[in-house]
Order: sequence, then structure tokens, then C-alpha cells
Amino acid sequence: MDTGRTLLKRATISDVARKADVSIGTVSRVLNEARNVRPALRQRVLAAAAELSYRPDGLAQGMRSKKTLVIGVVVPNFQNPLSSEAVVGIEEELTRLGYTQFLANSRYDRAREENILKEFARRRVDGIIAILSRDDDPETTAQVRGLPMPLVLLEREIGTTFDAVWTDQIAGTYRATRYLLSLGHRDIALVTVPANNMSGRHRRQGYEMALADAGISVREELIGMQGYTRGYALDTAYSILSMRGRPTALIVSGGMLAGVLEATRQLNLAIPDQLSLISLGDTELAGLMRPGITAIRYDWAETGRVAARLVVDRLKGVRSEAGRFIVPYEFIRRESCLDLV
Repeated sequence: MDTGRTLLKRATISDVARKADVSIGTVSRVLNEARNVRPALRQRVLAAAAELSYRPDGLAQGMRSKKTLVIGVVVPNFQNPLSSEAVVGIEEELTRLGYTQFLANSRYDRAREENILKEFARRRVDGIIAILSRDDDPETTAQVRGLPMPLVLLEREIGTTFDAVWTDQIAGTYRATRYLLSLGHRDIALVTVPANNMSGRHRRQGYEMALADAGISVREELIGMQGYTRGYALDTAYSILSMRGRPTALIVSGGMLAGVLEATRQLNLAIPDQLSLISLGDTELAGLMRPGITAIRYDWAETGRVAARLVVDRLKGVRSEAGRFIVPYEFIRRESCLDLV
């Protein structure tokens, strides 16, 4: 029956070989980025493939090479806007490189994370990109060291064995604290994630360095580093901001900003007149608030893209030694900080 439509035959590798006047083996070497192909010949094959709109069959390639062309990605919290930006960057870059991702959420649950990593190994993903729940746990360290595929860490550190991509949390938190100090604030609170992962440790380090450089002692009662959630941030900020001699300024992880803002609302504290506030991570909420929340902006999407390139480079044998890649920050000044000087 004539449907009025023309069915177009999908170009094959043989079609590309005939068009470029080369062998099928040569086409395969070019498409698999082999190094022993002359530049002029490579260009001829790529031109023929483009003219024919040829796309390799990923499934068939995987069966022949025993590769799945899949990267496992595990994050601790889908709802954290910063983690989600990193996932977008990972997906964009993996797609460009011809890979797909299996995405899983550990919910900061060590047992759940262990099962996810086991499932990735069972499914034989080619590599893994992970924001681990914590990086100071011996069981986690033992498991990731035993993985049979390359692993790239995001915002985490485990020795020097693995490639890792970090945002510059030390410098960013130092900059936020120094800015508040320059405005005359001396009692500055910090509400962030626990020290059992690198982000928490680095933020505290930057905070303490800035206070030390200003000759100010750390007040432990102004530091909250025991949780990850909005509810934790709400309870902790409420407690800190209710104390006698409460701080005049507070620095908070971007993913916990909503909890701190709710605490200020419940306590009827005006920003910035009664509390100056800086977010470590420039979330959509920080920009939409009135007054706008001053923030340390990290390019989380870029960390994801870098991590994707690293894991694929490992699979292609481009890299042999583990590396550390630090993505810089940007200081975004808005209206949430009051000058006391």
C-alpha cells in the first residue's frame, strides 16, 4: 500500500567506505579515533560520513567492543539545585561524546549508595562519576577502590588514586567571610554540610582562615555542620539566631538557603538590616529573593562537563595519572549584606 511516504535507508559503514573509497577497516579506525590514520584520509572519511548522515550503531559497537557506552552517575540529592546543575553538565558532555548515563540518587544513605555502586558494576557501566555521601568512610573507600571501572569524584577526595573535580570552596568561603569582615561584621555564623565530606571541610577551612587573618577567634556555637536538609538548616539557623549575642551575619550552603530564610521569617529578622546573608552557591532562589542574596557562584555545570571528559579520557587511555581539577568561583554582590562601618 502506498502511504505517500518515502522510507529512507539508513547509511551503513559500507556506504561510507564506498563513498570515501577506502576499506571498511579504515572507516572503523577513523570513527573509533585510532591514531594510526593519516590526517587527509581521516578527513575524507569524516566528510563521507557527514554527507551520508551516517551514525554508528551504538548497540552494535558496544557488543563488538564489550563496552556499554554508559556511565553511571550517583548524586546524594536530586533536589539540591547545585547537584542538579552538575548532572546537566555531565549529561550534555556525555551525549556529545557518544555516551549515555545511568543516574541514581543515594539520598545520603550509605547502604543505598553501596547498592547503587554494586548495581553499576553488575550492569558493567564503562565508568562512574560520583558525588559520594561521604568520603571519610573506610567502607566507602574500600568499595570504590575495588571497582573494576574508572571513577571520577565530584566535590570529594579519597587519597590520590582517583580523578577529582572540585569547586574552589576554600577560596570562595574565604572571600565570603572576608567580605563580611570588611563591612564591620565580627560575629559571623556558618551553616553548611558536615565535615565527613570535602565540601564541608573546605568551607570550614576557608571560614577559619579568614577569621584568623582578621585576628578573630572561632566561636563554635556559631557553626552548624551536622546535616544536609532544609529542615536541618531551619532548626540550626533558628537556634543560632535566637541566642543571646546572636551573629550579625551568616554564611550558608546554597542548597540549605531556603531553611535559613524560613528561620529569619519565623524570627522576624529583616535582611540585611538585622542579618547579613551570603549563599555558598548561587541558586535561583538567591537571585529571585528581595533583597537579592549575595552569593559565591560556582559553575557546577562545568564541573559536570569536566568530569564527563575525564572519565571518557580514561576509557580511551588518554590519561594515566590521577588529576585534580579546580573550577574557580565568582563573587555575586547583591543587597543582602549591611555595611556596619
